[in-house]
Amino acid sequence: MIKRVFAFFAVCLLLAPALAAQADLIYEPENDFYEQHSSEILYLGRSFMANGADGFAQVRKEPGASSVIAELQNGEATYFQYSCLYDGDFWGYTSAYSGWVMMDQLLVLYDYISFEEEHLAKFYSYGGDYGEIRKEAAAIAWPWPGAEAPLWTFEDLDVENFWVSHAYTDDYGREWGFVTYLYGYRSIWICLSDPLNRGLAAQSPAPEPEQWVSDTEHTEIAVAGGLSPEVAILAIIIVMVLALAVGTVVLIKVLWKPAKN
Repeated sequence: MIKRVFAFFAVCLLLAPALAAQADLIYEPENDFYEQHSSEILYLGRSFMANGADGFAQVRKEPGASSVIAELQNGEATYFQYSCLYDGDFWGYTSAYSGWVMMDQLLVLYDYISFEEEHLAKFYSYGGDYGEIRKEAAAIAWPWPGAEAPLWTFEDLDVENFWVSHAYTDDYGREWGFVTYLYGYRSIWICLSDPLNRGLAAQSPAPEPEQWVSDTEHTEIAVAGGLSPEVAILAIIIVMVLALAVGTVVLIKVLWKPAKN
């Protein structure tokens, strides 16, 4: 048991630089709800497939809003940057539509995070010299080790600034390196043993999308006065107008004196 605990903390130390690098690159949206509750909203950075009960997932300007600004047809994949817990429900933000979708209308696609959850205990520090990559100044990016297809090819690599945060060896003996950031792209894997081979045998094909379950604790954003955001704002405006009207009447009664004949 003690060995497992030490192993877990060792892996966490391996991943710490990767997490720090990603934190510096997080995109912050121009969204009123995000700006109001940014301290309670968490970075997500994953792709989801729409899976609404009515054949689509509804996009709203903010969680709990009554109006729908767009619909994602079931099967449509979209990237979500943030998540939050609002009035008991999880919501995700996508910049593709500048809006929020209830997470129970989505299925998460298998990605590098899914792979990490399955193989975290096998990650280790890379101690090699990037020999083949340094020689060719090129490498193929993969979504995770053993994926069915690569993403793209990097050419004219600046090897001096190329850095692997942690590594993994698959069942074929191939060594893979996880790169947190490279030429504007984040969170990719490169086969260090065979960096330019696009025909590597697939070992971990993507399973079917599944229901998303948060593995991080969210601070719940409470509904203002038990009302939806739109109704709450309207109520505040009405109260302000009524207060102004009442104040005006009181001032008139106090200050206005009818002229005497």
